[in-house]
Amino acid sequence: GRQIPYTMAKFFFFEKVVSFFYTNVFTEPKETYSKSTQLSVTFASGYIAGIICALVSQAPDNLVSQMGKAENKGKGFGTLINEQGASNLFTRGLGPRIIMIGTLTGLQWWIYDTFKTVMGMGTSGGK
Repeated sequence: GRQIPYTMAKFFFFEKVVSFFYTNVFTEPKETYSKSTQLSVTFASGYIAGIICALVSQAPDNLVSQMGKAENKGKGFGTLINEQGASNLFTRGLGPRIIMIGTLTGLQWWIYDTFKTVMGMGTSGGK
């Protein structure tokens, strides 16, 4: 169940970032850009969406990781938050997480749009 907000954010922010790129950066009709440019927009949009997802899910995922440790058995969320400190929950391991989730999400969207392109359906977003 905890993956639902993360996945919703991934789709929502991907669509918003693609729309931003095609509205503000690549302002000509999408079809005028090469497929490699369109797929680059897809990857960049996925990467940025992944960064946002990493930021949104960082603290809850750190908390769940802490709950899984044997020494924390029986401790509640409030106790773990107080012991870890709220700032640590949001920042500990964030850099590698951004790189990992950004890259994975960018690649997921790139693979999806590449498949769509091969099948003649085109890439995501655009006018």
